[in-house]
Parts: sequence; C-alpha cells; structure tokens
Amino acid sequence: MSRKYVVLMVMVFSGLFWSCDVNEADKTASIEASLMRIIAADDSTYGIDGMEDIEDDDFALEWVTEASPEGLSIVTESLRDSNYVWRFSRRNMSETREVIIEVEDDSSALALITYHITGTFHIRQFQRVWTNRDHFERGDSVRFSEKPIDMTSNRRVAYRKRHTAAGEEEWLPVAMTHAYSQSGNSVDIEAMEWVTEDSVRVMTDFASVLYDRRRPLLLSLSGTNRINILVSNNVPGASERLTSRLGYHPRLDGPGLRNHMRLNYVETNDIGYKIYSTRIMPPAFPQRHFKGFVEVMDHRTLFDHDYEFYSVATLGFVYTARQQVRPA
Repeated sequence: MSRKYVVLMVMVFSGLFWSCDVNEADKTASIEASLMRIIAADDSTYGIDGMEDIEDDDFALEWVTEASPEGLSIVTESLRDSNYVWRFSRRNMSETREVIIEVEDDSSALALITYHITGTFHIRQFQRVWTNRDHFERGDSVRFSEKPIDMTSNRRVAYRKRHTAAGEEEWLPVAMTHAYSQSGNSVDIEAMEWVTEDSVRVMTDFASVLYDRRRPLLLSLSGTNRINILVSNNVPGASERLTSRLGYHPRLDGPGLRNHMRLNYVETNDIGYKIYSTRIMPPAFPQRHFKGFVEVMDHRTLFDHDYEFYSVATLGFVYTARQQVRPA
C-alpha cells in the first residue's frame, strides 16, 4: 500500500471521527435551544409567584383572610400591637433567571431553573390612636427601617420527547421538584406533610425528588385536606409567621383563585422542629393543576428594626383535586 493511500485513509477516518463530534455537539446545542424556548414560553410554571412589589396598604399584616369550615371567608386579626400600627412593603423587586440543562440522550434532559430575586423590604411603625373602644386611627410615624432582599429559588425539571396526536415529536416537562428558596440563615423548612383523607405524604428532599406531573399532590373534594409544615429556627424561642397562597394557574387566574391562609402553631416535636398546620379547601376546578407555596418568615424580619436581614424560606408545589384519593 502506497504512502499516499495510507495518508488519505488516515485523513478520511479522522474526518469521520471529527464530524461525529461536531454532529453530537450540534445535536446537544439544538436540544438545549429547544428547551430554553419552552422554558421562556412557560416561565410562570417554574418560579415562585407573589414576589412582586407590594405597597403598604396591600401588605398590612395585621389582617389575614382565612376560610371557615363552611367555606365562607372570614377576617381574623392575626398580628396585633395595641400601641402601634405596623406597615410592611416590598419595593424595587427584580428577578433574573438562570438555566443549566443536562442532556441525557436524544429524548431526555434535565434542567436546573434558578431565579435570583432581589429588592427591599420596608417596615414602618406608627402610633395607634384609639378613638373609642373598637376603633383606632394611625398616628404619627415612630420609626422606619428597610432590609435588602436577596434570595434564590431552585427547581429541577425533567423533560422527555413525546409524540403528539399528529405524530410530531415535541419536548414536554414530565416531572419537577418543589421550588425551594431561602433568604438569610435563621429559618428553614425541614419537611412538608400533605394530608388528604387517610393519606399522609411526607416530603423532605426538596432539591432532588422529582414529582411526576401526571401524579401531583392531590386534594380530596369531599374529605379533609391539611398542610403540616415542620420549621427550624436557629434562635431558641424565636417565633415565625407562616402563610400559604394557593390557587395559581398560568391560564386560570383571578382574585377568586388566590387563597391566602395562615398556618397556626401546633407543637414542637422531639428534635426541636416546630409544627404549623392549616386546613386546605379544595379548588373550584378539579382535574386542573394549580400552584401554591408556603412562606416562613422570621418575626424579627417584621418587628425588629435592628435586625438587618430579610429572613424567609418558601416552598412552591403543584397540586390538583380528585373526588377520591387513595391512601399513599
């Protein structure tokens, strides 16, 4: 075999190997680009809702609307200071998204979707002037402070390529983790217990456990539903404020679908975690997927002007309702 022929064969095989590498790289880049377009088009599914700017009158934490067992809305006074009126707000809120995609093969991929949320939390304190036994007015300003908001929310999403009814292939999100975020280092959500009829589902690993979108968290339309949240606080004896917002849907939205609920303290378990709980009313639209989240806020964030940090932990999840729920 001549030397020219040998050189030619080496060049041909080298070209084949090089072209395979390029094709593989191009294929991965194409998958990543497709998934980035899907995420951008359905951004509301993956983040935490309710972190926009909120003015004082809308975020006055003295009053919380809750649902009674009969399903009627009642107003209860949840935070009260007989001497002062407190007002809280979030301003200059901003959100940036970062996506890291891991392509597993031609038909499966995993995305880590991260949201970095910044802004400022404002606290104002006023004198409470009582005009009679049951009525008061807001008096002069006593003190003002602000705390920077800097928190990160993470959610992993599994994508698979599926065939549509028309026989075409498309990428679909098939499973995702809960979305967990934290600001400061004082409070943390250790576990969530999802109680439906006789079924109790305990969730602790928020970062890596993927929940199939065909089997989301279930609420019973006719039975008892409840959320239990296990909270840790690095300061013994410190208190927290727990609230939940349910009923978000990217294509079904409105005031009637955003239920605010306050979680009440139940007990502290043997290892020092505080247990908060509330009953959940099922949504008005069964079979649809809804979003919700639980927020744990350190009381010092609210009422201690000298406490510098915005300390909060949030957990976002997806749920739906069924007529009957099988035990887990």
